[in-house]
Amino acid sequence: MVFGLGAPELLVILCIVVFLYGGKRVADVGRGLGESVTQFKKAFRHGEPDVRDVEFQDVTTENDRPGPDAEKGE
Repeated sequence: MVFGLGAPELLVILCIVVFLYGGKRVADVGRGLGESVTQFKKAFRHGEPDVRDVEFQDVTTENDRPGPDAEKGE
């Protein structure tokens, strides 16, 4: 159940979409969506080394550090 919609409601929505766009267009969109998900999973699984091995640097400045009043709770 998605957003309170059951199987009959989803079937009616699917029929309306097929009627409006045609079966070929819906199949092309589904195929493209499937390929996109597959590519995303493959990229996530294998990942680029430069993306996975990012080293974070400390970029805090004097203004970001707590002042002497921070310890007092003020």
